[in-house]
Amino acid sequence: MAHISFSSSAKNSSCSMTNIDNLPDDVLRDILILMPFRSIAKSKCVCKRWLRMISSPSFPTEFVSRQHSLFSTYLTFISSHQLMLGFFPKDLILKLNIHQAPLSPDTIIKGSLCGYSNGLFLCCSNRYTTGRGYFVYDPLTKQCTHIPSFSDEDRGQRLYAVGFLSHTHYPEEGEEEPRRCFWVVIVRTFIRRLYEFEVEDFSSKTGKWRKTYSRCEDGFAFAPHWMLSFAFGEFLYFMGSTNIFVFDPNFLFSSTIDYPEDADAMNIMSFGYLGCSEDIVRIADITNNDLRVWELVDPFTWHLVHETNLTQYLPTRFCSNYYKRVAGFHPYDGDIVYLYSYVDGIFVANLRTNKFVPIPGYDKSDISPFQVELSPIPYAENH
Repeated sequence: MAHISFSSSAKNSSCSMTNIDNLPDDVLRDILILMPFRSIAKSKCVCKRWLRMISSPSFPTEFVSRQHSLFSTYLTFISSHQLMLGFFPKDLILKLNIHQAPLSPDTIIKGSLCGYSNGLFLCCSNRYTTGRGYFVYDPLTKQCTHIPSFSDEDRGQRLYAVGFLSHTHYPEEGEEEPRRCFWVVIVRTFIRRLYEFEVEDFSSKTGKWRKTYSRCEDGFAFAPHWMLSFAFGEFLYFMGSTNIFVFDPNFLFSSTIDYPEDADAMNIMSFGYLGCSEDIVRIADITNNDLRVWELVDPFTWHLVHETNLTQYLPTRFCSNYYKRVAGFHPYDGDIVYLYSYVDGIFVANLRTNKFVPIPGYDKSDISPFQVELSPIPYAENH
């Protein structure tokens, strides 16, 4: 790539096309789109013109689609230390020229991120395991809904697992527009297997906390390092030391699902990923040599859909990195999986074609584990 000088002598050459300030907007935009992500994040400070271009709602979509053809996403900056991959709903993918990007690239959430569902984020002003300081954030309206603390005399001495689930209530007769309701679920963690335990849940419908007891026939124990849930459909999924706890905060249904039969439970909850793709719950496991993906074919049965030897397609340094992990699934393409390590950054893996593509600019970056799909709620144009 040709070197572009930002020296004072170049700035004085106002009539020269080698001065980047004199480039037309469309040419400058093409240059910015081809720059590495890390450089783009810093380029907002160059001048107001660059800031305006990079902050344009359409820029994130163009940036990713030009550089990374394996998937259609846009980037959301959660904070200076966290990044997130977001996905447009299927019915928007082919209409990007007539839709404003729902999340601008300068979206900032001031607080630790501990849940996402239906376009809403659950955040916490403290460590999320403390059981207090939660608030729900809508990045489209910038609205925060603070959750009152629940009653627990021993709260300061406990660690809590957290779940967050949101549903859309579509208009009925006499109602003008859809609205969202949500639940925040808190469970005191325990590492010894229990068959009955206490669950606290907050509902936006009532504005109150409720205490119930969940019973699990096969028992459940939390993993010491995994205290966030995955929201899918009507349920919250909590990964445990030997199985997965499933909870419906609306009807208070609970059960457990075993991990895939030949998977190492400790490895899968440490470096694997529980999520969804093509509206199916999936779980992935990664080792030094292999990547495996299962899907949940009925409420209690896993089916292996992908098994790939990574050493044939990825650098030895990445494969031998103990701390590499599965970072997520593409929500609309069941063959695409994201892999990540702090040292090497992100790889996009198409497990059908065995094509592995590194995404430049993500090495030495902390990546949020949340998979974001935009809410289908039809917001007003000024949103």
